[in-house]
Amino acid sequence: MVEVTTNITTVQSGEKQNTRRLWLVRHGLTDWNTRQRFCGHHDIPLSAQGRVQALWLAQQLQKEMISAIYTSDLLRARETAEIIAHQRTPAVQIRVSLAWREIDFGDWEGLTYAEIVEQFKDQLGFFTDPEHYSPPNGESLVHLQQRIKAELSAIMRSGDLPTGGDVVIVSHGGSLRVLLCSALGIPLQRQWQLLLDPGSLSAIDLLPVRGSSFPQAILALLNVQRPVYTDHSAKSPVSAGAASENW
Repeated sequence: MVEVTTNITTVQSGEKQNTRRLWLVRHGLTDWNTRQRFCGHHDIPLSAQGRVQALWLAQQLQKEMISAIYTSDLLRARETAEIIAHQRTPAVQIRVSLAWREIDFGDWEGLTYAEIVEQFKDQLGFFTDPEHYSPPNGESLVHLQQRIKAELSAIMRSGDLPTGGDVVIVSHGGSLRVLLCSALGIPLQRQWQLLLDPGSLSAIDLLPVRGSSFPQAILALLNVQRPVYTDHSAKSPVSAGAASENW
């Protein structure tokens, strides 16, 4: 991981004057993340380490001009957003929405990748072709993309959004990767190539919205984390494209 100074904007062209910075925060670590269990819509709180990560995120954003914070309603995201908001003076209002939830993993929630492979031998299409297969009794990746795009479009066109300042979105690994794909024009089948660790900070600069199109963006920052040693040796195979710690 390369440490990046977060208050430096990478937009150098004339577009800079018209962009809107979105800080993308993946919630802090949970016990299920540590045990590599698929969380999905299960309401898992932050672990002690996750709260430390949230405090670090708040420190990184302390000097930024934040005008609004949007978050998933799930506890691990809300706790992260609250820690970020309450470290500011005055505190920034938090706006909660179900639309920023993680993908619904249905029958897989609470299981590890190894347990899923063992228990659902004939229902593993999501790991190799997530655009056309869903977790059993779960949500499709296409539906996840639809609700994420609809929510961001609604936010950017809302009269409630302050005209100035940056926006923070606190969400989940799958949701944020799909958002990045949508804003950067990356094919959805490649979303798993974007690594967003728990407690990480990313950023995009949204370009002006033209007509009814979804806003395009410039990538400014990706997966910056609190400096700690991370052991990636036990991850699920890359070919699966959806290791549990990434969701």
